[in-house]
Amino acid sequence: MSEFSEKEIKKLVKKAQNGDGDSFGEIYEIFIERIYRYIYLKVSNKEVSEDLTQQVFVKAWSSISDFKFKKNPFSSWLYSIARNTVIDFYRKKKPDFSLDEEIKIDIFDEIDINERLINKEQLDKIIKKIYQLPEEQKELLILHFIEDLSYDEIAKIMKKTPLNLRVLQHRALNRLKKELENSD
Repeated sequence: MSEFSEKEIKKLVKKAQNGDGDSFGEIYEIFIERIYRYIYLKVSNKEVSEDLTQQVFVKAWSSISDFKFKKNPFSSWLYSIARNTVIDFYRKKKPDFSLDEEIKIDIFDEIDINERLINKEQLDKIIKKIYQLPEEQKELLILHFIEDLSYDEIAKIMKKTPLNLRVLQHRALNRLKKELENSD
């Protein structure tokens, strides 16, 4: 995925709002990996993540005409839809669905296989500890450190102030650090 400026994304959104399906297709290509990764980190299941990701883009397409450019980047709007879709999923989820399923994330592409296994082991350990954090703390860490969103973007998604997020992050990182130290 090549990086697109907010200005370029704005042009695509405006075209999509006028019914241009190809422009929405480009938006889909720009954001599909990021939205999928965000959802996957929330549900830890490949098939469910794929289904929920598709739901996010169907919802986005059906309501794109309602999107208004204010101070929020378009990505914040998509992440909000993704967040609400995950919340809806957990409200309706089947009783046998478990977050305890093994977490498998393959973000290493060009690293030596031995180093890759060591890094994956460490990453899995950290992610499992993140999953043990309270929901707000977990979501903040995923959005900020994995999705690389700014505090302003996250504030709009989580409906909190950037200052509140910094405090929440400080608490989350302290708790995560203690959990990791205790597990060694």
